[in-house]
Amino acid sequence: MIRLFVLDYLLPILVSAGLSSFLLFILFARLVYDHLATHYHDMLSPRPTNGLHDSDANGVFMSDVWQAGRSGEWRRIDSTFWRGFFLLTMTTGGIMLISLFGLAAIFLFPRWWR
Repeated sequence: MIRLFVLDYLLPILVSAGLSSFLLFILFARLVYDHLATHYHDMLSPRPTNGLHDSDANGVFMSDVWQAGRSGEWRRIDSTFWRGFFLLTMTTGGIMLISLFGLAAIFLFPRWWR
């Protein structure tokens, strides 16, 4: 009973939720990062000056948005739309983390469902 539930329902839900929320988090974080870089550039971490290091290509924008959320700097955003969009971005990232932790728990502890 539990095995069928895990294999037929829980595993596909966690995989699809993890992948879709990851892709949405990348898209939303990039949009929020561009808004923060334009209007609140002091919220973001300083970039290295090395010419060979492209921090945007390495996904640093995701960590900058996450850091702004953890430090509470997002409360400085004046626009209601962008503040709500920032909260949506953080919620999407949280769903991604919960899904990935659920997948890790399923594969690391298979004894409880087999």
